[in-house]
Amino acid sequence: MNAPVVVGFDGSATARSAVHYGAREAKRRGCALQITHALGLPVILPPFHAPYDLYDQGPRAAMLDLLAKAAHEVHQEHPDLPVTTRLLDGAASAILLDASRSAQLLVVGHRGSGGFAGLLAGSVSTQVAGHAHCPVLIVRGDDQLSDDGPIVVGTDGSAGSRAAAEAAFTQARLRSAELVLAYHSARRSSAGAIATSTLPFWTTVGDSAAGTHGISARYPTVEYRTEVVSGESPAAALMAFSGRITADLLVVGSRGLGGFSGLVMGSTSRSLIEHAPCSVMVVPSPGHDRRG
Repeated sequence: MNAPVVVGFDGSATARSAVHYGAREAKRRGCALQITHALGLPVILPPFHAPYDLYDQGPRAAMLDLLAKAAHEVHQEHPDLPVTTRLLDGAASAILLDASRSAQLLVVGHRGSGGFAGLLAGSVSTQVAGHAHCPVLIVRGDDQLSDDGPIVVGTDGSAGSRAAAEAAFTQARLRSAELVLAYHSARRSSAGAIATSTLPFWTTVGDSAAGTHGISARYPTVEYRTEVVSGESPAAALMAFSGRITADLLVVGSRGLGGFSGLVMGSTSRSLIEHAPCSVMVVPSPGHDRRG
């Protein structure tokens, strides 16, 4: 059986959007949807707060009800989609990283509350996006009725960006969407062309100039084009370009070289996750130590 699409859920509006986004992804991939909530320990402990009862059914019952309602909404929209729910005790990042071991995609909202409060702020963001064992898709904005807009992937010829390009081609095929492969340059090119010194970029995407064994050869139905995007930083360039073409999804690797070095670590990752004009997918690099 195919690995499921796992959605991190906390009952918030953004989490509900993530659930519906994840359901569409699961349907496209022909796999089950798993909706997961982490019931964490309270920040304030005795003697300043009433003793915490791990088995208190108050918040647990309330969340089980929210999970059931979310699953019911998915069943109404996608009657044939297998849906399961999980309520687990523990920290959000640890629960999600463990779930990523057996998932083909992890979907979360860009903001949360309760069990996933602050999910994409600070260290938790770095752990989830940088150490997951599967691609992580951060849903930004309200739930969208259509996912067939352009997909942008940041690439630089590294193994990490090659993995991101592979995931982006897969997404474009599943959605029948146009794919734009973006290469960052700190300076503008008057002719709009890429110099011959950027051969690794062409090797990554499989352009005819670099032979027929590239990624694009395995996706003959995907329409794609390449663009040089300029800006003070890779994140700024990708965000500006994605907004300009009204992209639906921005795909990046968890590690990079050259123009996209360190793309998902530190302030750059938070810039993309917090300020990108569309949803963001972070793809783990091959062979990277993703222990959470």
